[in-house]
Amino acid sequence: MSAAIRALGVLAATVHVLDPVERIPIILTFGTEVTDPAIAGQITNPNCWEIEPAPKAKPVRKATD
Repeated sequence: MSAAIRALGVLAATVHVLDPVERIPIILTFGTEVTDPAIAGQITNPNCWEIEPAPKAKPVRKATD
């Protein structure tokens, strides 16, 4: 694994997700570092993360007068 790839979070539970490219089911066990945003996006239960991924930035709305 390249040092440039940063983990988005570490799993605290085993999860079942779909491979984002091949669309086949995969099982990720607890302790796995998730580096793919497409996989991290499928893990919606916050209890599955030891270190929660950073929240996605929300667009800023300009106030109108």
